[in-house]
Amino acid sequence: MVMMVTWIGERQEEAQELVEEGMPGDDPRAVSHLRQYWLQAPSTLPYNLGGSSLYVSSMRGDTWSFVHHYVSRLFAGEHDGFFIEAGALDGQMLSNSLWLEQELDWTGLLIEPDTSSYMALISKHRKAWTSNTCLSHTGLTKRSVHVSLTLPPGLRAQGWYMKGSSYQLGVTMKTHRYDSYLRSGEKSFYLVNCFPLHTYLRALNITRIDLLSLDTQGSEMDIIKTIPWAEVKVRVVVVEIVTSKFVSQFVEYMKRFGFVLVAHYNDYVFVQEGDAALTRLRSQAGWQLVVVNQTEEEHTITAKTETVVR
Repeated sequence: MVMMVTWIGERQEEAQELVEEGMPGDDPRAVSHLRQYWLQAPSTLPYNLGGSSLYVSSMRGDTWSFVHHYVSRLFAGEHDGFFIEAGALDGQMLSNSLWLEQELDWTGLLIEPDTSSYMALISKHRKAWTSNTCLSHTGLTKRSVHVSLTLPPGLRAQGWYMKGSSYQLGVTMKTHRYDSYLRSGEKSFYLVNCFPLHTYLRALNITRIDLLSLDTQGSEMDIIKTIPWAEVKVRVVVVEIVTSKFVSQFVEYMKRFGFVLVAHYNDYVFVQEGDAALTRLRSQAGWQLVVVNQTEEEHTITAKTETVVR
């Protein structure tokens, strides 16, 4: 069972509360339950960030540098924004939001279902709300079985320690990309509470998300489709898509809500057409659409200078 951990000075309190399943995101009972048991306020303590070699090597791998290239250009000089990062890991490694928080005084919400990752996350003293839960991909509250994966030391040294830490069972993994890591890791299973994105917005009284970052190992597109577009303004979306299947339909879906695809390399970066962030990006060198020529063995990034995909 997943336990919500609240830190009060040096004292630790635990509440074991499972959510009632099947409630829609705007149900007052779901909002109250999330607010009471599964949200922790931003820390007022100094940051407790590490600079381990593992963190550095991980930053150089995966797609962190690719996402940061765009996030830093989209929001350059823009202070006091609000982010939501689902799949927040330990709050530092591969974080798409930490730079915004440290350099531009942003705050936001960090969602991480894996208990060991979440314990590491709250120890970092991030200046954002945190939640040891997961985003529901159905639009209803649910209890989901998760597997916590600890990889062998050799793979951890390659930067895969946190990347494979949490997978939601019941969401079909549409790729075999992580199979070898799943087979080689030590797994433990537990229940975790999942709430629709709508519920978090209601609980925090949020009507604008400047950056929405989703890395939920296969459920990203379904989660996007639960967003209450009439109630919240979303400016920039960074979403990991590890399979090319249905990508074109998803890009078309985002276009219906006014989003422009500006880059993709496993992570897809969408920005609202007409938004100041897009204007800022287009005024800078190096912003052009990035596309991928990709095989299972090799990734090649090429920058296209012609018209951006609309």
